[in-house]
This record gives sequence, C-alpha cells and structure tokens, in this order.
Amino acid sequence: MLGTKSRLAAVALAACLMGIAAPAHAAPAALVTAGPGILVADGAAVDIPVTFVCDTDPTLLIAVPVIQLTQRVSDGRIAGGIGNEQLSCTRQAQTVTIRVVPNVMAFNEGTAAATVVLQSCNAQFQCSAEIINTELKLAKGAGTGILPQR
Repeated sequence: MLGTKSRLAAVALAACLMGIAAPAHAAPAALVTAGPGILVADGAAVDIPVTFVCDTDPTLLIAVPVIQLTQRVSDGRIAGGIGNEQLSCTRQAQTVTIRVVPNVMAFNEGTAAATVVLQSCNAQFQCSAEIINTELKLAKGAGTGILPQR
C-alpha cells in the first residue's frame, strides 16, 4: 500500500512541477547590416554603421550592438579594438554608427575581420544575442574637417 501512495505522490509532484513554467527568454533582435568602416584620423579610429531591428519580441527594450575589429597591418602586426552603443528598441530599423578605437596599432585601408554582437534585453534583464563573424572593408573618409559631436 505504501508503494502505491508513494507512486501517486511522485506523479502528483511531477505534475505540479511541470505546471511551473520556466521564464521565457527574449528573442534576439535581428542584425541587418554592418559596415563598411570609415577610417577616422588616419586610422586612430573606425566608424562603422550598424543597422538592426528589434521587432522579433515586443518585450525587448534595450539593444546593445558591439563590434570587435582586428586587422593585419604592417609586418604581421595586428590592429584591434572594440566599440559599442546602447539604444532603446523602436520596433523599426535602426542605424547607429559605432566608433572602434584600436588598442595599440592604427587601422589601415583594406579588409578587417569583425565580430558583430547584437545583444537585446527585456525589462527583466533576460537577454539574447546574435553573433556574426564577417569581414568589413575599411576606407578613408571624405575628410570634411571638424565634424559635429554626436
């Protein structure tokens, strides 16, 4: 008799536990495009436009695009840096220019390896990320002189 009651209790406990839903994770925002990069101050920085949409989940509030850029420059040396921004989700395509500042060596014209991460979070700080590894072209800008601050 004890075996039957134990089995019934185990089944009831399992049913109760299955009824408790795990918290839902936010669906990631969609990365649409990144680049090309525009060299700033002879390679002391690179401005990279990133376009994304966070319309996959109506609970998304914050989007954080991050770019890690590396480029082989002279004599096998590597220029590298990271840049990011934080924006509110608008449910429409958003474009932001992210400035990547190199750690040691300046960036050059040419191709650079890029890892683009788009993290999006809801009000409960449940976040998801989309990660894309790609190559970006880096080119000199138009040289318009002093640019207005963003």
